[in-house]
Amino acid sequence: MRILLTTRREKAEQRNPIALLDLAAYLREFGHYVDCYYLDQLAKLNGKWISYDLVGLSVLQVLSEEMSLKDSLYLKKKYGTHTVIGGKWAQTLSEQQKGRFENEGIEVYIGQGERYFINQSIDFESYPSWDRCDFETLQDVRADVMSTRGCPYHCHFCHNTEKKLSFFSPQRTADNIQLLFDLGVQRIFFCDDILTLRASHMAKLYEGMKRGNIPFENRTEFFTHINHLQSEILEWIKRFKPYQVNVGVESGDDRMLDAMGKGFDSQTAYERLRKLHDFTGVRIGTLFLIGFPGETEESLRNTLRFIERIRPFAGVWVSYYQPVPGTKGYQMAMERKGKIKPGRRNMSISYVDPNLSWKTLFQYNYRMMDCSSPERLRKIWIHRFMKFAPPLLLETWRTIRQRNRLRKYMNDYLKESPG
Repeated sequence: MRILLTTRREKAEQRNPIALLDLAAYLREFGHYVDCYYLDQLAKLNGKWISYDLVGLSVLQVLSEEMSLKDSLYLKKKYGTHTVIGGKWAQTLSEQQKGRFENEGIEVYIGQGERYFINQSIDFESYPSWDRCDFETLQDVRADVMSTRGCPYHCHFCHNTEKKLSFFSPQRTADNIQLLFDLGVQRIFFCDDILTLRASHMAKLYEGMKRGNIPFENRTEFFTHINHLQSEILEWIKRFKPYQVNVGVESGDDRMLDAMGKGFDSQTAYERLRKLHDFTGVRIGTLFLIGFPGETEESLRNTLRFIERIRPFAGVWVSYYQPVPGTKGYQMAMERKGKIKPGRRNMSISYVDPNLSWKTLFQYNYRMMDCSSPERLRKIWIHRFMKFAPPLLLETWRTIRQRNRLRKYMNDYLKESPG
């Protein structure tokens, strides 16, 4: 079968399209011909016309249902063949929404992409490595790899579509890392939900990269979890010598941590972050989420105080809560407001709880992100600006500012890494 796999190019976060890279390599192992392109590239390929038996559109996240429907119809018309849409976003669709696609002749597939084409259990231990040819057709390379799929936690704001935890072979992960290094990436970002789930997995990864003589020290970044910062895991984090370790703390308020389903309290979070820093000496990035249903100004103040406590040894990124259909948080938001919009990017305010105002959320986000700034006059000027400026201007200013921060952060992976 001749298959075209495509997805929208993620311009803000600039990440590898892992769903396409994985599926293309997997299908070739079963004898299929596969091409991978971003959607914006397809209009330029008229001179390289290929007839496909099937076109697959992978959607991770979109701002509107209309965008994905429009993309699907474009592909169906352009290639005149069977078109199927899948990916994480597709799994949030209601039966009514799926009906809209199917009425237009677009198939919606919910499940692991591999199982759509080859109806058998996926052998993750022998899963093939990525193909260099896909980076050549996509004409882009970024830092992301995955050594696992799935997450054992069920945070109420996260739509966890991978219920079962699966581990790729250490050799496959090492091969993918070496390929990215060969293509010019300087640092690797493990986008596993939690890389440190098992000490045995970290040990195998470490040994696999050492065996391949891959110079990974000070060149990796990954996520851990407060509940996994135990002695054996800390030992392996220290041996990995990562450039940075990230931790989703989400809130400094115990009531909000419980509402989000995080499974720890703020004091435990502080103590384990402190231990992570003191034992390993690694750079720590913490992630926070404000505006979850039930958030109050008191809980925001508690989070701000928590951030001030960890600022001496940890960096901070603060996102706005985004309602995602299919999550417990979405249902909580519906109960509190009656009608809500699905979430957008985490740099925009999509949901404002009845306890709060748009401006309160905005001001606390700014204070949390910049609370360590020593420039008092600058702070006074900005706080006055936030008090009187219209919301649209504030949102535009803040979105541009954070997007530039994120773009610089992502582009640093392609530059010479320090140390």
